[in-house]
Amino acid sequence: MEKNNTILDYIAWRGDLSFSASPFCDVDALIFAQLSYLDFSKIVGADFENGKTLKDVCEAFCNSADFNERKHLGLVINPLSVDLLLEAGKSARFGGVTLSGFDFRYNKDAEEQFCALTFSFLDCHFVAFRGTDDTIVGWKEDFNLAFKTIVPAQADSLLYLMEAKQRVKCKSFYSGGHSKGGNLAIFSAAHLPKSLKKKISAVYNFDGPGFLRCELCKGEFKEILSRTRSFFPNGSIIGMLFEHDSHYTTVLSNGTFIMQHDPFTWEILGPNFTECEELDKASLFFNLTFNEWFISLEESKRAEFVETLFSVLEATNAQTNSELAENWIKSAGAILKALAGLDKDIRKSAIETFGSFFKLAKDGIPSLIRNSDSNKKDLEIE
Repeated sequence: MEKNNTILDYIAWRGDLSFSASPFCDVDALIFAQLSYLDFSKIVGADFENGKTLKDVCEAFCNSADFNERKHLGLVINPLSVDLLLEAGKSARFGGVTLSGFDFRYNKDAEEQFCALTFSFLDCHFVAFRGTDDTIVGWKEDFNLAFKTIVPAQADSLLYLMEAKQRVKCKSFYSGGHSKGGNLAIFSAAHLPKSLKKKISAVYNFDGPGFLRCELCKGEFKEILSRTRSFFPNGSIIGMLFEHDSHYTTVLSNGTFIMQHDPFTWEILGPNFTECEELDKASLFFNLTFNEWFISLEESKRAEFVETLFSVLEATNAQTNSELAENWIKSAGAILKALAGLDKDIRKSAIETFGSFFKLAKDGIPSLIRNSDSNKKDLEIE
């Protein structure tokens, strides 16, 4: 069976090449974004002046007294992220990269989950925004994007990017992130003062959820979209939430269903991603159907839907998805009871939409692919 090459293979292939020998590329950006999921507290400082090399950070991380806690990333973040740190730290390409400006914030009451740090190499800087982690608050903040103009993590990202851009002087300045981190990268770059915005070299979005249509159409977003590089796996689900710019790259993933959100399932060929012509039928259905349904709801109904669902999860006293999974049987009854209490119109629409989607994923995808003429307008649901 042919091996699927991943970002770990990329380090094995290219790790001996410095950034001088082989210029910074899209795969490097994804590696920085994935490393931002690791807990570098008390290892990487909050300032931008006294950074540590990735080699030294890796050593400190592995030798930390709480290493077992640090390496546990929960249900939604691939544990291979620790292996990625180890391989990157000992490579010639990444070992000398400097890390600084580690900023972590979590506030349950404010529904805020945010983390960022800056990677520096040659005369370049890359601000990486962490995506949604294992916390339930982090996931709720994602869904709050459906009815809030701005969520706390977005405000945090703008302040961080402004400070980083003012503190560090360089030839090339990049920002990016995976999942919610991609959304934060676009949002913060779009809202920078013009004097700072024009100095952004590129913004990387790796399967990050989009924005409300009314927000994406604003001038500040249009000013940065020409420098935004968005990548979505061929079966993107998380990244297809809300609206996006139509210019993006589709990456071949060996994952199944929502697991394609995991960057370790994205296939690499040399210094590039293995690309697909377009998203698969399930992803297109989600994009065209779920978004149209959800956004068509009145803002108050969207808020009610999100608040109801997450109030149920919070009622289980679980703080993370890992804790929720451990007590799933105990929590299931309360979750079903709360869903039954939803507004009947919302409940009916939700059941019909998700029911059609899962039926498509289970039964309809093979025949749709066989009969596909690659025309998105001809999408049919079995």
